[in-house]
Parts: sequence; C-alpha cells; structure tokens
Amino acid sequence: MTTPSDTAFDSLWDYNDPAASEARFLEVRQTLGAAEDHARLMELDTQIARAQGLQGRFADALAMLETVQVALRAGETRAAVRYQLEFGRVLRSSGSPEAARPFFERAVALAEAAGEDRFAVDARHMVALVEPDPGRRVSLMLDDLEFAAASADSDARKWRGTLWNNIGMAFHEMGDLDDALEAFETAAGFWEEDDPNRVLVAHWMVAWTLRLQGRLAEALATQEVLQRAHQAAGTQGPYVQEELGEVHLALATGADAEDHRRLAREHFARAHGLLQEELAGDPDRLARMKRIADGDEDD
Repeated sequence: MTTPSDTAFDSLWDYNDPAASEARFLEVRQTLGAAEDHARLMELDTQIARAQGLQGRFADALAMLETVQVALRAGETRAAVRYQLEFGRVLRSSGSPEAARPFFERAVALAEAAGEDRFAVDARHMVALVEPDPGRRVSLMLDDLEFAAASADSDARKWRGTLWNNIGMAFHEMGDLDDALEAFETAAGFWEEDDPNRVLVAHWMVAWTLRLQGRLAEALATQEVLQRAHQAAGTQGPYVQEELGEVHLALATGADAEDHRRLAREHFARAHGLLQEELAGDPDRLARMKRIADGDEDD
C-alpha cells in the first residue's frame, strides 16, 4: 500500500465499515518510522482510535488515545487537534457528552490558532452536538456555518451540508417541521455540490419530514424515487424500506386501505430483515416492524 500523506489518511476511511478502516490504518502504520514520521504516526493513531470507537470498543480507543497523549511532541499541532477531537468523540459515544465538551472546545482553539479550518469546523460542530438545548444548538451551528462559508479551505466549506442537516434535526427536536424541512432541503443542495454520496440521505430526510407534516403523496413519491436509486446502485436502502412502510401505513384509509396495508407489511418485513444488526440497540423499533409485517398490529 502506498503511504498516504498528511490528511490523506482520511481517504482510507469507510465510516460504514470502521473495522475495515481500522485494518487499513494498521497496515499503513507498519510503513511509518516512529522517528522520522512521528507526527503522522500520532495522527494516524487518533484515527485508529476513532475506528475502534465506532465499533463500540471504547476501552481500546481510550487506551490508544492515552498513548498518543503521552507521546505527543511540541509542534505536532494537527495530531494534537485530532487527539482532542477523537477523545471527545469516544466520550460522547460512550455516553458522556458533558465530559466530551472540554475536549471539543480545546480542539476548536488549537485548530483555529493553527489555521486548520477543516478540523476547526469539525470540532465546532461537535461542540454544538453536545449542547443539550436544541435552540442553542441551532445558534451554535449557524455560527459554524458562517465560519465554514468564510473559510478559504474547500474542505471546511464542505461541512455546510452536514451543518444544515444537523440544524434540521434540532428543529425536529423542537417540533418545528417547517424550518426542519427548509434546513434539510438546504443540506441537500450543498451535498449535491460537495458530497454526492450523501444526496440520498438528504432526500430521505426531506421525505421523512414531509410524512410527519402529513404530506403523504409527496413523501411517497420521494421515497419511491430513493428506492429506485438504491436498486440501480445495488444497495438495500433499509431505512427507505422502513419509511415506505410508514407512509403506506398512514395511507391505509378509504377504498385502497387494504392495498396500502399489504404494501406496508411488505416494506416493514424487508426493513426488519435488513436492520437486525444496526438496530440491535433499539429492540422496540424492531419489534414494532415485526408486528406490522406479521399483520398483528396496525398503527
């Protein structure tokens, strides 16, 4: 494997498969000399820890990061920023968001002082995510958007889609579906430009919100487009299946009620089969899918 340079470590990431990402990072690690590549080695180790954290191996991740903390040298700024970021992420993911906040705040300060805008935006968005009040979260993320938009770093500007998506989620939490929909539509526009791989997710968020607004025909049309896109790409789209089930369930009234119930059962059955592992921590959601798929419950 050719050794990546600088932040090209990130090109090795597949966030949907952190175990495979960790394996790639470990392979690269064997090519780095501890003396001449020390700063890069430290940065790489933070990403190994992140991959471990995404697998739920929090003890391994924290042990790796504590090793980085001890070994960091003066002037290894990028590695120091990423150490703070990843330590905070592991704490948040393992259920300690308040303990994570100081790590994210230190990452912001270090990254901004060093002109590392892409990491500054990442750290800023994590500060917002650990804010428990959704209104305050929106305010923080709007500030983050201004920072990202003003940056000369194209990687920093590519955070705009994610930030708008997070704003949409905060509006959802507040019950403000109109502003949530507008935020998700804005996110879709930025992702179409900056991160085409996330466009399907963006349109799913829009359709989800349309369903919750009672705009069922529009929600159904969008989810059916997404289903065809997944079929063309050879992907399963389990959450599209789940949402199609929800839409057909909501449409199960009037003369076509039984057709919609049948379709709802079919989509929930597919979603249930595909989401067993991913939703293992949400057994109630899986059980509801199974009940509806079996025709035992109509919501």
